[in-house]
Amino acid sequence: RQAGAAAVKPLEGLTVALDPGHGGYDGGARARLSGTWEKELNLAVALATEQELIARGATVVLTRREDVDLCTDDRPATLTKKRQDMQARVDAAVQGGADMVISVHMNEYRSRAESGPQVFYRQGCDSGRLLAGAMQEALITHLEPKKERAALAGDYFILQLDVPSVLIECGFISNAAEEKLLLSKDYQQRLGE
Repeated sequence: RQAGAAAVKPLEGLTVALDPGHGGYDGGARARLSGTWEKELNLAVALATEQELIARGATVVLTRREDVDLCTDDRPATLTKKRQDMQARVDAAVQGGADMVISVHMNEYRSRAESGPQVFYRQGCDSGRLLAGAMQEALITHLEPKKERAALAGDYFILQLDVPSVLIECGFISNAAEEKLLLSKDYQQRLGE
């Protein structure tokens, strides 16, 4: 390598739409022990992910940077308001020229034993399936979760675009041990990586 040569940026030229799920009136799931809303954790992980993507040369389009929803409707929470919020996220990805979409979420289940990150993609979208498989493998390798899950097809609004798109459930906030990890800045940074 020559002295002064620019660092290799493997994601140079790639635009990633990064969507911290929920926000504003829509808190998402709530952690059982701490009472922390999913929307807060999604944003923290997305901001850590943004820094990792930028460091690798990507351009990032973030759907939100603070605790807001993406609605213009001032009425109380309704299905129409939720649909408007989800459409605004898709529109942000399209308007930003996204080459791929990553939506960040936390999982919750009535059984407190469920754990582990899981990645979802749109059924029939081969590029999404490949991205989801690579992301799932990276999460397992980097985080070494107790339960190793497989990437699955999922019916999520954010996955409708014709670019590789994934929804990542970073872990279960209904599991006490995993909730503690997900609240940790260090673990959030590891998820971002």
